[in-house]
Amino acid sequence: MEKALIRLSYRQMIDATAQTDFEKEVFHESYNEFLLQVQAYNRDQQFRTFEEVRMADPKAASLHYKVGFSVGLFIRSLQQRIPVLTDNLGQPLSFAGHQFEIIASDVSDKTVHKVAITYITGTLTLLGVAGEYLILATGNQLQQVAKQAVQTFVVKIQPQLSIADYMSAENISADMVTRREDQVTIPL
Repeated sequence: MEKALIRLSYRQMIDATAQTDFEKEVFHESYNEFLLQVQAYNRDQQFRTFEEVRMADPKAASLHYKVGFSVGLFIRSLQQRIPVLTDNLGQPLSFAGHQFEIIASDVSDKTVHKVAITYITGTLTLLGVAGEYLILATGNQLQQVAKQAVQTFVVKIQPQLSIADYMSAENISADMVTRREDQVTIPL
């Protein structure tokens, strides 16, 4: 695989089997907020599940966003580190953004409640692939790697990990290569 600028995404699923304190807090808080927010779309209490409510009222899709606010402090406590994704040295990868999603829920059965948090990294330079491992550098290192050694890290390809954005080095203009990492935008 050729050198490229990428962003990774990692989807963490959280349900009644939550193990860590973070997962347990997100599970309980998001369920309680779901029960509160779903009332606006289920006034007659004729629906039990999130899917039923969403099918009856398409505006209920906003529950992802509304319930997501309730777990914002827990996500902020991660200090921009993905809690379930590490490099080969055990160091957590940093994320630049996240997205919260309700997978399933039931107003009368908390064990059905399942949510996902998708973490999205900042710009990374993909330097190569070795088997099932991505060789990466933080930020835009395309120009530096041609002149000098750059600090790298290795991440194993695994379930729930995806390359969210990809721009091959040959498609990047010379002025974009020389910009600082925080100024590089990978078009969607």
